[in-house]
Amino acid sequence: MNKKALLLASSLLISVLLYGQEGIESKTYNLKVGDAVELAFENNISIKKSKLNLDLLKRKKNSSWNSISPSLSLTGNYGSNKSGTLDQWEGDNTISSTSWSGTGSVNLSFAPSLFTSIKAAKLAYESGETSYESMIRSVELSVRKSFYSLLYTKENIALQENALETARLTYDSNKTKYNLGRLSELDLLTSQYSYESKKPSIDSLKNSYNNSLDSFKQVLGISLTDKIELEGNLEDLIDIKLDEEILNQNLDEIPSVKSVLAQIESQKNALQATRMTAWGPSLSASGTATLGGNDKTDDSNLTMNYSLGVRIPLDGYLPWSSGALSIASQKTNLESLQLDLENARTTAAITIRNSYNAVNQAVAQLSNYERNVDLMQRTYEMTKNSYNAGSSSLAALQSAEENLASAKYNLQAQRYAIISALLDLENTLGVPFGTYNSTKE
Repeated sequence: MNKKALLLASSLLISVLLYGQEGIESKTYNLKVGDAVELAFENNISIKKSKLNLDLLKRKKNSSWNSISPSLSLTGNYGSNKSGTLDQWEGDNTISSTSWSGTGSVNLSFAPSLFTSIKAAKLAYESGETSYESMIRSVELSVRKSFYSLLYTKENIALQENALETARLTYDSNKTKYNLGRLSELDLLTSQYSYESKKPSIDSLKNSYNNSLDSFKQVLGISLTDKIELEGNLEDLIDIKLDEEILNQNLDEIPSVKSVLAQIESQKNALQATRMTAWGPSLSASGTATLGGNDKTDDSNLTMNYSLGVRIPLDGYLPWSSGALSIASQKTNLESLQLDLENARTTAAITIRNSYNAVNQAVAQLSNYERNVDLMQRTYEMTKNSYNAGSSSLAALQSAEENLASAKYNLQAQRYAIISALLDLENTLGVPFGTYNSTKE
């Protein structure tokens, strides 16, 4: 009975699991690179988290004046008392009275760093906007590179499968020749090995493609059970339009330099805030009103108090005080950031120049790779005809096959390298992706 019950429970559990899996609907996405970018903008977790942080900074900016908001309070009291001798308590002849009171108070303080606090919140929000935009660009760059990398891997798989098919045809042809007594067993086994040895690398490449596809789905923010069909090929994307004007960019508009400029602005505000704290006067004001009465009199008593105060710090004028040292520290930080700005401009200029030269050089070399494919294709066809005629060896044929496959692979690798380098250049410049590629997506 226990075995039957266990078997029944297991069957029910398996049925529930299978039903749950069937209930999950998987979608199929036919994506161009632009479609993939839009999908990531809608679903990517990092973008959503960055947006939440930006919204919080916006609320802080809009409430940054709250340090001068008055502090308000209300206090109420109600009480009763009885008094008398013991005899009076026994006869319930005690004297009783009831009293009540209400107090309202308001306190207001004005710190000299108020305006710098408001500006700091504004600068923090602007920095958050920059971080949000940077996150969006980072995700878009990742999506585009991953998309083209998947295309590259997919086309490489197709090349490897074509090479496998070529090796299979050679092997089948050699089996026929061997059966007719026109080929040695050694050559037959060699061609068989050439064919069989290509299968593991293709399986490995497909596994790598599927793993990369899962990571790509995570960036897009879609389910791992969804299917993706990539549209496009690397050859259609190579239409680069670059000119030397890129080298004459306003470096202060480059994202990496703008980031340092924003840090300098924040540091200037921090220095101003430190100065105001060390040297500026603080104002305070307070007021209270108390209204009270009791059951013995019909009149109520109203008491009002107010005070005004000012505090002028003097320690900040002493060169050895903590306030003075804080100002000196903030000045040092500002000078350090100025040096960082100079270095950032130089680094940006070098990066732009290197990327520009790398893209142009890669584009110039592309025609050589294309010619190599044509050359290896002709060489393979000639070698194949010669082998079939019996005037070339199997080793020569296999060498021609490998050279052709290698030439095609190198061509695709060069195309992907150009696209990747161009994306890095556009990311450095902060321009929309696709600016220097005239091919429509």
